[in-house]
Amino acid sequence: MAKSAAREPDSSYGLLRVYSYYRATLALVLILMYVLLRRSETADLLQPALYLGTALCYALITIGSLFHVLASPRTPKPRELFAMLVIDITAQVLITHASGGISGGFAVLLMVTVGAAAIFVPGQIATLVAAVASLAVLSESLYLVIRHDAAIGEVFSAGVLGVLLFASSLLVQRLAIRLERSQSLAAAKAREVIELQQLNQLIVQRMQTGILLVDAGNRVRVSNHAAARLLGTSERELAREGNSLPTAIIGALETWRRNPSRLLAPFKLREDGPQVQFSFARMESASGDTTLVFAEDFSRIAQQAQQLKLASLGRLTASIAHEIRNPLGSISHAAQLLRESTELPADDHRLVEIVIGNARRTNDVIESVLTLSRGQQPRPERLLLADWLASFATELRQRAPEAGIDLRIAERAVQSEVSVDPVHLRQVLQNLAENGLRYSLRATGEPSLVLQLDVDQQTGLPILDLIDQGHGIPEADAERVFEPFFTTEATGTGLGLYLSRELCEAGQIRLEYLRAADAGACFRLSFPHPARRTIHATPE
Repeated sequence: MAKSAAREPDSSYGLLRVYSYYRATLALVLILMYVLLRRSETADLLQPALYLGTALCYALITIGSLFHVLASPRTPKPRELFAMLVIDITAQVLITHASGGISGGFAVLLMVTVGAAAIFVPGQIATLVAAVASLAVLSESLYLVIRHDAAIGEVFSAGVLGVLLFASSLLVQRLAIRLERSQSLAAAKAREVIELQQLNQLIVQRMQTGILLVDAGNRVRVSNHAAARLLGTSERELAREGNSLPTAIIGALETWRRNPSRLLAPFKLREDGPQVQFSFARMESASGDTTLVFAEDFSRIAQQAQQLKLASLGRLTASIAHEIRNPLGSISHAAQLLRESTELPADDHRLVEIVIGNARRTNDVIESVLTLSRGQQPRPERLLLADWLASFATELRQRAPEAGIDLRIAERAVQSEVSVDPVHLRQVLQNLAENGLRYSLRATGEPSLVLQLDVDQQTGLPILDLIDQGHGIPEADAERVFEPFFTTEATGTGLGLYLSRELCEAGQIRLEYLRAADAGACFRLSFPHPARRTIHATPE
């Protein structure tokens, strides 16, 4: 015979509580029946004292047991349950005996007790309870036949009842085992669903793509960390009841609803924030039409495009560099020989210098383009930005002792950790620092530069400002300073700032120009979260 395992406390405790209510109610009903039968003229209780005494004792025991079960929300041990069931059998057999035997009808109550035993206790103990109930019924019938000359049919009825008790016990045990297996399977599936939900939530929260679930009224229902960061707010603020999307996103969403096939251009949600590319997907749910909003930091998309652009540029420059540099070298060499000639007129010397200067400038352009196209993939390292900047400022002071290098580190940024390629970062800062010192010297007569490290209050990520004392960049040229070959100087190549931004984008650092408060120029580097991974693309 199969054995049922011990039941889970929280699954069988509810049934035990129901059975405890049943026992207490049964005891009170037995007392009420005694009162009603005693008042009836047809009352035929053989032993009223035994009946009443048993019913009162049983009522006290069951009510006390009920309070104990309610006060202690746990499933009792098998031996405690067995004792409780034996008490039930004893009381019911005594009531049956006091009311005239099996023919009185009270013996049927044993079916409920045996069925409860098959549910609450392990298989062998449940069978033992059925055996005890059957033997008790048989013994009571034999006692009536021997002592009170009852009909021999009482014994046969008791035997039939005993068989039914055993059959019901085995049947309920089978059903209980199947029910337990079904509950175990359902619990396992529920755990899997919960784990899958937690995993999905973890994945969504760790995604660098911002995700927003918006209802038909443009109210935010669900969001993740990346969405809050890109929107420049907190998840708590996004999840606030009745909080709607920013106006700019609502406009983009309405445009998409009118024309879902239209590709929307990226835009900034705030002046000092990144450009964000939005895309939308419609969802149908029980609560009505909802929309999934995907917000992607456009700098990552631009980074991938930049990698492809660099790969194409590398192939192009590799194919033409040799063809350009060979004749350029011949031109430069011939011009140098002309400059050394003693028969060259003085006016022609100036023309030769122009040729040599432009050849050198052309060579610098080629070197810059080759450096850009050959740029190695970033190799990010985790470092404390404040300590690294202190070392970089020391190097600047050593190379330019006459320059005024002012390093300012906000207290909240002292422990700021970033994941960057230190070689690329040094190359970018050297280029920006040289430009700043040069323009400060022209404007004030003294080379000066301020390196200011702080933490963005909205994103909590470090930002680095390089501020000079120059005249700043004209508004008309501010949008073009990062374009390749754009320069306001006759001797510049126009690739310095372009190369700096390309190196920053390769490391997912946002480089932008800001107008300084004192009319100087300010170049800001906004660093990504140190846990963000850099996207790499091979030149091929």
